[in-house]
Amino acid sequence: MDDDAALNAALAAHLLPEPPEKLGVAVSGGGDSMALLALAAGFAQTHGVRLYVISVDHGLRSGVREELALVTDFCATQGVPHQIESWSGWDGSGNLQGAARAARYKLINRWAETVGLRMVLLGHTADDQAETLMMRLARGAGVDGLSAMAPRRMREGITYVRPLLDVTRAELRDYLTRRDIAWADDPSNDDTSFARVAMRQALTQLEPLGLSARTLAGVARNMRQSREALNWQTHSAAREVAQVQAGAVRVDVPQFRALPEEISRRLLVQAVMWINGGNYPPRRSGVAGVQAAVRDGRTTTLDGCQISFAGEVMWIYRELNAVRDISSKPGGVWDNRWHVEGPENNPRLHVGPLGEDGLALCPDWREHGLPRGAMLSLPAIWNGSELVATPVFDGTTGWSAEIAGGQETFFAALLSRQ
Repeated sequence: MDDDAALNAALAAHLLPEPPEKLGVAVSGGGDSMALLALAAGFAQTHGVRLYVISVDHGLRSGVREELALVTDFCATQGVPHQIESWSGWDGSGNLQGAARAARYKLINRWAETVGLRMVLLGHTADDQAETLMMRLARGAGVDGLSAMAPRRMREGITYVRPLLDVTRAELRDYLTRRDIAWADDPSNDDTSFARVAMRQALTQLEPLGLSARTLAGVARNMRQSREALNWQTHSAAREVAQVQAGAVRVDVPQFRALPEEISRRLLVQAVMWINGGNYPPRRSGVAGVQAAVRDGRTTTLDGCQISFAGEVMWIYRELNAVRDISSKPGGVWDNRWHVEGPENNPRLHVGPLGEDGLALCPDWREHGLPRGAMLSLPAIWNGSELVATPVFDGTTGWSAEIAGGQETFFAALLSRQ
């Protein structure tokens, strides 16, 4: 197999045997993404896929529009639509690269929804994978962190695919050179004030010792396989020790304490993320503190969730303070996870937490089998300060509140955790 065929096969392995009808590609004009665009254009022509391309101008340096003109010109030769989105949201504080990345995904997601895409390709390479692994190694990451970037990841309903994680940057530039395709080099890639750039330069010193980008990408792949095994074991353990009730997680304490520490940690982390709707896990130090509290049977909090105990049962549920000020209209989603529906279309109604005032109006709340704290944070229907309904339990008023995707999503998330 020649070099071009190997690259085409690398892409096809992520898209076949059932290619999407529409496919998006995020392209910056750099060598990695231009090579991905060229490969995707060939794939689209061969398999009858409609291709769409997006670029994001972060507004952080001059010359970007000239670089993106390379993308526009190439797309024109392929008859592919090219959309340029702009971002101007950085206020000069915090992590610039992190803010730019978050904004980029938000813009791409919005564009994908507009175009009707369910899948977008990203041009990360083995070099990016190696740099990510080394950066996380420097922070003392565990198996999840050292798994680095996943080949696939879902963000708000859009599947992002990285088909070139086993391909080096040099191989992609050789491909572009052979095909006489121009690309732009981002000058910020030489700015060692960025941690990734500093790590990239350090890796050039490690390659003679055998720590090449391809080798380190292989380590990340091995860690990813280990993570998948741990996810499977955590899922199996959760089926034995945990139950889901009204959006809370109920855990058998003796069985939980008997689990290997890493498995119990993962179960705890996933419970918190499922309940608070977070995209990122809580800090390991915070989780360690909660694990110590579990050993002692002490009530504690973590990332907007409360962990409490009743006999030999541990409850994990949303903390009232985390949702106290969250309000939405019926018919929508409350706290990013509760779908609340009802019979009335009254503009004065809103969804908010049951809270202390609402619970005082529910004298039989103990019959539902939930801790008091869990009841306080459940969604309720309010008309001003008047309690209209408690839709999680009250089936007589026509109101309902269901977890988005169903309560089974807790267990499913244990297997799909990235």
